[in-house]
Amino acid sequence: MLEPEVSRLGVYGGSFDPIHCGHLEPVESVRRTLGLDRVLFVPAFAPPHKPSGPSASSHHRFAMAALALEPYEHFVLSDFEVARGGTTYTVETLRHLRARLPRTEIVLMLGSDTLATFDTWRSWREIVDGYRLAIIYREPFDRAHLQQSLSPELAARLAPEEANLDEAPEGATIFWGGNAPVTISSTWIRKTLPAGNLSGKVPLPVESYLRKQNLYRQD
Repeated sequence: MLEPEVSRLGVYGGSFDPIHCGHLEPVESVRRTLGLDRVLFVPAFAPPHKPSGPSASSHHRFAMAALALEPYEHFVLSDFEVARGGTTYTVETLRHLRARLPRTEIVLMLGSDTLATFDTWRSWREIVDGYRLAIIYREPFDRAHLQQSLSPELAARLAPEEANLDEAPEGATIFWGGNAPVTISSTWIRKTLPAGNLSGKVPLPVESYLRKQNLYRQD
């Protein structure tokens, strides 16, 4: 998976249904800003927050992610959750990675929209107590919005906007990545695909794949 171990690893999970450009350059921007050596993308087999399941199978979503990540030298794809099958909670993936990579600092990467509901996740306190979080800005959940809407417990962990992982204030475990806002979503891609132009929204190999495989036509 990651040989040799790196000092600081970002972990970015999701349905990636499909993966799109909002999952790529913004994540690379946050990786550079916060000094992450690698980012591990972890496609879910059955996301806990989507009881009806993703639209595309794990096989297709994993294949599209592999195509999308190929140009990025600092991105790595993990099949841990896909190979495991069933529902895997993020805390379980983090425990697995910590056991496999004991000398690596593991940083969980989350969209700002996800952070807004993070305190509904399984074992979320274990996550914020044991790992630092890197936040990817997704509209409309900007920093000001989060500061007003987060629970007091999470808001207290939010580092100053310009803080970095090497100079973190005491008690800060949530760091703002500073990327240009992500304005597209997988839902938008699925709805737009049948008749719309996806140029600049998904990598060309991904668009070719999903059209060839006739994905998302039912959406």
